[in-house]
Amino acid sequence: MYIGKVSERTGASRKAIRHYEEIGLLLDISRSGSYRIYNEHHIVIISMIKRAQALGFKLSDIAPLVLTKHTENRFPLEIAYSAIDEKRAQIKLDIEKANLLDMELVSMREELQILFLDTE
Repeated sequence: MYIGKVSERTGASRKAIRHYEEIGLLLDISRSGSYRIYNEHHIVIISMIKRAQALGFKLSDIAPLVLTKHTENRFPLEIAYSAIDEKRAQIKLDIEKANLLDMELVSMREELQILFLDTE
């Protein structure tokens, strides 16, 4: 199938699909003349990339999965699980930092209230 159909089915722009190919995330793309011909496997990979990006993963985080799948002909669950666990740990730290910041903001508001309501 041509890039327009792939874009339609995955929601990825044509530019993004070409970029994925350029950086090695899409491999073994056939050609018919100057046209790229994609298959269902490419649809799965692009959909996986889009989902991972929506969850905060960078393309550089995704590359080891795609390359291992291509070279070893298996999906590397251990790498995927490790990346997911690392992302979850980072999110938990971000939540803790956000909660601390929120507490500081509440404290600042209370201080301002005391300072300026008491003096008026």
